[in-house]
Amino acid sequence: MKHWKPTPVLRRRFEFDRKGVPFIAWVVGLVLVASFVEVWQATQVSELTLAIDKSAAQLQQADSRLADLSARLAARRTRPALAGLAASLGMKPAEPSQIVVIPAAYLAGNDVPESAGSTLAMLGRRVAEALVPSARARGRR
Repeated sequence: MKHWKPTPVLRRRFEFDRKGVPFIAWVVGLVLVASFVEVWQATQVSELTLAIDKSAAQLQQADSRLADLSARLAARRTRPALAGLAASLGMKPAEPSQIVVIPAAYLAGNDVPESAGSTLAMLGRRVAEALVPSARARGRR
């Protein structure tokens, strides 16, 4: 004789059996996170604003100190102030017999033609300029 076995019935899952977070909890969590981020960003902006204000105050202070030092330097660079400083150091103006004036024709300048002088002198000049760029004499200006 055959034994009767009940056929298995697929039962429907009820809401309380389901694992996971409900949709409303996701929405509430998202709103809380968004408000936290907004407050955090506002705090960061306030902190940066305070830092900028502090840097601007320091810049203003440095500018005023620079202006003060520039004024002091300008006051000490005047001719009477330098004359007093030179006298305290034992310096005196040059006497006319100490001044030597060299005519411009004797000074080597940029206006010297390349073909001036002998071939050996031109070669020597080119070698000197190539090896030591500052070997060229400067004229008065």
